[in-house]
Parts: sequence; structure tokens; C-alpha cells
Amino acid sequence: MVSTSERERGARRRSGAHGSGGRGRRRRRRGVSAGDVARGILRGFGELLFTAGVVMLFFAVYQIYGKQMETDREQQGLDNDLQQAWEEPKGPDSEPLPGSADSRLYIPGLDLEWVVVNGVQPEDIRYSPGRYTDDDVAGGDAASAGELGNYAVAGHRTSGIFWDLDQLSDGDPLVLEDAENFYTYEVIEEEVVTPDQVDVVDPDPFDPENNDDPQRALLTLTTCAPKLNNTHRLIVHAELTDTRPKDEGMPESIEHMAPDDAEEGE
Repeated sequence: MVSTSERERGARRRSGAHGSGGRGRRRRRRGVSAGDVARGILRGFGELLFTAGVVMLFFAVYQIYGKQMETDREQQGLDNDLQQAWEEPKGPDSEPLPGSADSRLYIPGLDLEWVVVNGVQPEDIRYSPGRYTDDDVAGGDAASAGELGNYAVAGHRTSGIFWDLDQLSDGDPLVLEDAENFYTYEVIEEEVVTPDQVDVVDPDPFDPENNDDPQRALLTLTTCAPKLNNTHRLIVHAELTDTRPKDEGMPESIEHMAPDDAEEGE
């Protein structure tokens, strides 16, 4: 027979095993494994890459649209300076100031135009193409617009300047405007050279023997190549084909680029 005390102890053991109410065994906390650390690092690295991608996207948008807006704003101010320079011309012996407005360049095939400044230093051509002056050309003999020799112009390979210069082909017109005339040039050659080939802006890059007495009136455009790099230079050479006094109106190739006020006055 089972005594009363034994039955009570058995009941308490069963009660402790099955009648503990809501209390179960306490779960042991799992430690941080190497896999958890690796997943955390990968997650953080992925978030960093995503952030960097967004920053690069905004930078690319700025490069395309932000700089274009800055260039347009600066060009408007240079246009005012150019008009003033044409109305109050300086003496023939006065040296042009670096960064000062010199001419207007039209590329009708790309529907683009700029005020060209004097000088090709980085601070000169930040917002516009710049012409090689006597100080920038071997022999110190840079041509003016329409003159015999080489009117050479450098520009950055940015969306606001010479981004699409590679789209020009032989025969495409380029027009320079000064205080008195429109000068139409036609593209005769495009080439890619290394930065040390500075003879492309000589008075006669096709025949060095004529550098002291050039027989052709040339316009040369230079910019970096390829795009977004500066390992080489894209060169576009053009030759003068027509000189048109401004009182005869704009050349036909750029009539569609006439300012609105000029169109209304016709």
C-alpha cells in the first residue's frame, strides 16, 4: 500500500512537471555568429554603394544641366561685354585682356553659339570657348577673325561648350562674328592628336613653312578627347569661304539663330 505522504509527494512532482501555469523553460539567448557579422557588413556595404550611386547620379545631372545653366548665365554677361566692346573699340595696339570678350562663334549644325573670350587658361575658358592669343601661339602671331592665319579656339568638353564637337563633318559651316563682319568657314579636316602636338594652332598647321607668311584664313577648334577624359585632343580645322558685312544681314546658314529682337525688326 502507498502511504498518504508518498501520494502527496507524487502529486507535487506531477504538479511541478505539468501544472506550472504559463511558465515554461527559459530560452537561451543565441550568441552573435560569424554569419551575422558578415551579413551586417554586407548590408552596410550595400547601403554605402546605394548612397554613392545616388550622389554620382546627382553629380551627373549637375554636369549636364547645372553647368549648362551656369554657362548660359555667364554667356549672357559676356554678350553684354561684347556689344560694349564693339561699340567702343580699343586702339589697334592695345592688348586684349585675358577673359575679355572677342567674337561670337556659331555652329549652325549643332544649333549652338558662344561669345569667344581672349585666352585659353582655365580661368579664361571656364564658361566659354577662348581664342589662342599671341602669348599662346608659337611665334606670337595669332590671327583675328577673318584674317590670314589661324584663329584657334579652345573649349572644354562639357555640355555647355564643345560636348558634341565630334558630330561635325567636312563641309559643315562655322561662322565667326566681329564688330563689322560675319566670316563663314567650312570644316576641312577633323583629327585626334596628343596634347603635345601644339602645331595644330600654328598660323598654318598644314604647311609650317608658311607660318611666317600664312596664305590661308583658318579657324581651328580644339577640345579634349574622348569625352570626360583629357588624354588626347579633338581638332576641327575649317577654312574661310565667305566674308559678309553685317549691314547685309546674317549669312543664310545662321539666319535661324538670329535673336528674337532682330527677327522682329526685319
